[in-house]
Parts: sequence; structure tokens; C-alpha cells
Amino acid sequence: MQLLKKLFQIISKITPPSQGLSEKQAELLSRLNPDKIYVENVRSILGVSYKSALNICETAVRQGVFQKGVEVKCPDGSVAVTAPSRDQLPPEVRCWKQEDGHPEPEMLSTADLETTIFYRLNDEAGSEPYGKTA
Repeated sequence: MQLLKKLFQIISKITPPSQGLSEKQAELLSRLNPDKIYVENVRSILGVSYKSALNICETAVRQGVFQKGVEVKCPDGSVAVTAPSRDQLPPEVRCWKQEDGHPEPEMLSTADLETTIFYRLNDEAGSEPYGKTA
């Protein structure tokens, strides 16, 4: 997959040369859900700091390999909604809670809930070089 090759190139440019990317790390990275890649996953697999993993992910966004997104989680940990950015999140989301053993919907303010940044492989990137326009 061309996008994974680009990601591996980005990683090799950002991580110290002595570290390199092992076959096991490359395999683990390729097994990540391409629609939900979290900074913590990258940090853990590569054994780098959170800041370095964030730098890798943000560089991948700038290079067109990743798209960035944000998700809102309900109190039970389930994802209520995702959007490309925080300003595109709805003001309220529907979450479910158990009421007398039955699930009941409740509307909660997005501002009061946990949000998490995630990345996804950019399927629209294709094989065009970065910066090329029509």
C-alpha cells in the first residue's frame, strides 16, 4: 500500500536514525485500523514520546497521508459522533444510559464530554506527489 510506504518514510525522517523501523513495528503499524489511528498507538508501537508520535501524525497530515478527526465519547466510552474538526461537532449528542435495566436516550452537551483526536489513512491521497495540483 502506497500510503503506508509514505508513512514509513515520514517515521524514518522523524525518528532518530539509530532507532530505525523494525519489521515487527512495521507489521504492527500496518495492522492498525486505518480509519482510527490514535497518537498513543503510534507512540506505543514506535517506543517514542507522545510529542514525537504527535509530530509523526501531524507530519502525515501535512504530507496528505493522514486526515485528522475528532470524536466525542459518551460517559460509557462509546463514540457518539466524529467530525473533521472540533468546530464541526454538533452542540449536543445522543448517549444511552441504563434506566431500570432498559437503555434510555439522553441528550448531552458536546462541551461536557471527552473528545479524542484521531487520524485516518487518506484514501483520497492516491499516488500523486505532495503539493501537485490539477
